[in-house]
Amino acid sequence: MDIYILVSALTIGILFILYYFERTRRMGTERLNKRLQDIIDQLDSQAKIIIKTDLALNRVQEELDRKITGLYTLHELGKEASSTFNIENLLGLINQPFVLKLGFSKLLIMLKDEASGMLTTKSSISYSPDEIKKIELELNKKQFAGLLFKKERPILVNREMEIAGEEYNLLNTLNIESFITAPIIVKDEPVGFILMGNASIYGKAVEGDAELLFILASQIGTAIENTKLYTELFGSHKKLEMMVAERTRELEKLNEELKNLNKMKSDFISSVSHELRTPLTSIKGYASILMTGKLGDVLPAQKERLEKIDKHSNSLVHLINNLLDIARIESGKVQMDMKDISIKEMLDSITDILAPQIKEKNISLKINSKIKFDKIKADPNQLERVFLNLLSNAVKFTPEKGTVNIYIEDKHDDIQFSVEDTGIGIPPQDIPKVFQEFFRADNALDQKIKGSGLGLSLVKKIIEAHKGKIWFDSELGKGTRFTFIIPKY
Repeated sequence: MDIYILVSALTIGILFILYYFERTRRMGTERLNKRLQDIIDQLDSQAKIIIKTDLALNRVQEELDRKITGLYTLHELGKEASSTFNIENLLGLINQPFVLKLGFSKLLIMLKDEASGMLTTKSSISYSPDEIKKIELELNKKQFAGLLFKKERPILVNREMEIAGEEYNLLNTLNIESFITAPIIVKDEPVGFILMGNASIYGKAVEGDAELLFILASQIGTAIENTKLYTELFGSHKKLEMMVAERTRELEKLNEELKNLNKMKSDFISSVSHELRTPLTSIKGYASILMTGKLGDVLPAQKERLEKIDKHSNSLVHLINNLLDIARIESGKVQMDMKDISIKEMLDSITDILAPQIKEKNISLKINSKIKFDKIKADPNQLERVFLNLLSNAVKFTPEKGTVNIYIEDKHDDIQFSVEDTGIGIPPQDIPKVFQEFFRADNALDQKIKGSGLGLSLVKKIIEAHKGKIWFDSELGKGTRFTFIIPKY
């Protein structure tokens, strides 16, 4: 395009010459020659300007093309860098074709050794192993690292530039005519540098190259930081896995020990309970015989004491039976005798048993049922014990003229039962202990009411044996609501 402009300009000039030649017939020779020389000088000046502008445009275009190629090359490297956590893989991508695309023939990437602080080569192009050893020796010996690290921006050096001694010595040490170097920064600290150069005097480095190298150094620094973070995270993860595995083994061992201790406890309770039942049966039997008067007349004072013996014997028998049942259920020796039972009939039977206590305290007992079918599959004796314990506790701990409600609802394949009272409630500190064996709340009313603290523990075991679960909500001074679910079938 520029040649066409030049040709056009010359053509116009020739036309002007012909035009003026034609006028020579009318003008003098001296005047014509002077005018012609002026025109030729103007054309020559314009041609020089056109050629100079064309050369400048070509240089700008070359620089622009080179910069675009460099930016595209760095973009491709950046995509690879963001997907790798291995610095060796990243450095492997900075190969000879990559360096040539950026307009250079030689490359050095050197990092400080964390232990010794000495510079070591991580990647190089167009340098032999012997040359690398020599360069490492020179750079470490002459402390060039201070020069290469202290700059916040890249260093650009060409041999014809007026430069300081250290930078000129670098040209000789690296055996190149020009180079650009930029520090590699990790967490605001220089850990090494990247250097690109040319051995030919015709491949001078320019400012545009400095910007590209700075971007490349930043990418390498980010990749090193990501690699370190990933390594630390991976190491922490492995350490955590080992700690969790070790802790799991310890817990499994402790769990086995707890199982063994629990079995020993159940066996002990079962054995002791059996041993206690025999003498208790004899005590209760002899007390009953004495009270009948078959062995002689019984005075009123004697009869009163015999009745106490009989009463406390019954309490002990009840306690022993509960202990035995808990031990049997825990050991799996007691199987639930599952039958279809009527919920209404079962609750009517239990309320009849508790009727005297309910009437004595003038408590209002209501049953609220929202189920379509009255049947449920359960062990009738064990389910009665659950309701008897829950309702008995509700009546015991509810003041006179209070309220006890029973709620029955369908919950998909389960039936949900709730026993709610307006009693004294459970203190917050005692809530985690409610289902523990032998636990009794530390309050004045609970201490007055006699009990073994086994009732709720037994209830929980029976419900779990039915493949159900139990929980409760309580507010001190306002009441408690025990809720449990068991499968319908």
